[in-house]
Amino acid sequence: MIMRVLSALLLVSAAAASVRGDANFTAEPHSAPPVKTVLKSSFHLYYEGNVFEETCTVVPFRSESLHRCAYNRSDPLVLIIHGWRLNGLMEPWIFRLASALKVRLGQVNVLISDWRKLALQPYPIAAKNSRQVGRDVAMLLKWLEEVAQLSMNDVHLIGYSLGAHVAGFAGSHFRGLRKVGRITGLDPAGPHFEGQPSFDRLSPDDAQFVDAIHTFTGSSLMPGLGIKQSVAHVDFYPNGGSFQPGCQMLDIYSNVFQYGLQGVPKTIRCAHERALNLFTDSLINTSQPIIGFRCRDDSTFNKGLCLDCKQMRCNTLGFDVRREHVGRSAEGLYLRTGSLAPYRVFHYQIKVLLKNLIQPVEASLSVLLKGTGGESPQLPIILHQESGGLKSFTSLLVVSSDLGQLSSVRLVWKDELVWSSWMRRVRNIMSWNGSDQDVELSVWRILIKSGEKQETCWFCGVSGEASRLRISEEQEFTRCPDTHSSASTQSVY
Repeated sequence: MIMRVLSALLLVSAAAASVRGDANFTAEPHSAPPVKTVLKSSFHLYYEGNVFEETCTVVPFRSESLHRCAYNRSDPLVLIIHGWRLNGLMEPWIFRLASALKVRLGQVNVLISDWRKLALQPYPIAAKNSRQVGRDVAMLLKWLEEVAQLSMNDVHLIGYSLGAHVAGFAGSHFRGLRKVGRITGLDPAGPHFEGQPSFDRLSPDDAQFVDAIHTFTGSSLMPGLGIKQSVAHVDFYPNGGSFQPGCQMLDIYSNVFQYGLQGVPKTIRCAHERALNLFTDSLINTSQPIIGFRCRDDSTFNKGLCLDCKQMRCNTLGFDVRREHVGRSAEGLYLRTGSLAPYRVFHYQIKVLLKNLIQPVEASLSVLLKGTGGESPQLPIILHQESGGLKSFTSLLVVSSDLGQLSSVRLVWKDELVWSSWMRRVRNIMSWNGSDQDVELSVWRILIKSGEKQETCWFCGVSGEASRLRISEEQEFTRCPDTHSSASTQSVY
């Protein structure tokens, strides 16, 4: 039922409209506009507040509108572009983002693109219209370049969902030294764009620097609204990019009961709009940067194997991203976040070294980290065997606050259901006399690595020898006396 409703919302029309369109328009410097220039979208200068009527309409090819709106020709330009619309309203996120940009940057022209008439259509038609809107944006930029001496280096296009592809289409009209400075795609739309060639969607070719945040790519069980493939120089995949914490799809039933069919988009928008919230948060909470780590995929990241910032393998999500140009086949940047702002969490890798193990096992444990800044709750983990050896097991740990310098690690093996499911695999590996309580893991050392601080530290058992960990028991490990924390010389930030 959910799948049918979601498909109906995404594909209201059964016709598969192509997003390819006429791309003959190319902005050239100092060229006169067509005699009958008709723009199908409008542009509005933002001052403050959250009411669209308080913005000022900038009319391309009418210079007096720049004076009337007090457009500052010496300031850079940020243009916000919305996506597909289910109603005719300008949504609150637009004003939150515009306000955060004004507060953060101070001297900046913030424009809002209004293409609601073309977006308030069945999705395939709105997707096709996105190329026309991109042409409108390009016409605006070309005109500002001519009459206001706007440098394309000072242009930042921020597009959400379909608006991300609009930004890409706009940027495609400027090449060479006149490329747009930056395009940010906030969960770029997936349907009708996934798998398309670069000229039919947002791509790294469309600006000097393109960054994207993917938050609702979905899965095989539940389709998402965002595109999964890389579309930028730097692609971030928070929480794997498919779903987001705090956006429970089970809530769809209660939301439908409370809001009717509007409860469906209310539920699915949560993950789709998380990209907006993460980017806006990066403008506001500047003291709490969110770090992403380059990794092959989310499964590998979940094992804690990618928390390395050497050779610029980590970057800051959002407005303060470090501009870098990597190969087209480069890995994405993965990270975990909280469910509410500020979204930053702290990533740790835990590596457990076992003794007397002659066959791979998979252990479900709880871990508690304690440091000078406090202690974590008990964190459930599954230790994954590292390739190349039987004795090294690793996993990702995520905590919501900075624990400071770590002083101890506690392991608890208490999940009897999980234990019973794999106990048969290890009965012949360790001494077992018939009782579940007699089976044990012999833990030699524990390594903890901090992703944010790039520090590593070894922890030992109380006796300094291997510690025997049995089901339902807890063992504490403190810093090994013969080792010290090691920190990378490269700053994460």
